[in-house]
Amino acid sequence: MSRMIRGRRIWLGLMALLCAAAVAAPAAGAHTRSFGATSLSLDPNAAAALTSLGVTPGVIAPATANADGSLSFPITDPLPVALATGQINHAGGISLTAGSAQVHLTDFNINLRSRTLSALVGGSRVRILSLDFSGAKIRFRDGQLKVGPVTAALTQAAADALNSAFGVTAFTKGLVLGSATVGYRLWPLSYATYRASARHLH
Repeated sequence: MSRMIRGRRIWLGLMALLCAAAVAAPAAGAHTRSFGATSLSLDPNAAAALTSLGVTPGVIAPATANADGSLSFPITDPLPVALATGQINHAGGISLTAGSAQVHLTDFNINLRSRTLSALVGGSRVRILSLDFSGAKIRFRDGQLKVGPVTAALTQAAADALNSAFGVTAFTKGLVLGSATVGYRLWPLSYATYRASARHLH
């Protein structure tokens, strides 16, 4: 099966699942601020490249660093919005620091139609990653819809911005930054959390 056909099937399957979930999932309350999270695992080669350049990555709250080394970015839009717009918005971001030079990439937006991820960089929105869904799988687990892994590679605009900021030429279009997994919470409490809460109440 070609990567293009597989990618198209992943996309069609995701949209079908989003349709079903949008009908089945109860509406989130006004106090809900996160509807899941997208995790990003940094590619070892990308990590080595950053280290060799003296670039230190960090997280910008409310994004968090996980014990396995991945980074998690809260999803700020409920599932019906993602269905209607084809976009998934996030809070927090990544900081890249080398000496006195620092670049902040925040407020990530995944565009499911163009298969790109954009971020606010210096006040402007820039498409920084191209997303390859050809190896992604769709899974339901503990009240979550998970899609991944999705390979994330630098766009030309991102490579140019990073090279300019750090005075290097090492960042190139197509450099794989890592793999991402989108985890959308379909209802406020997963089954596992409900069972734990029930045991605690009794």
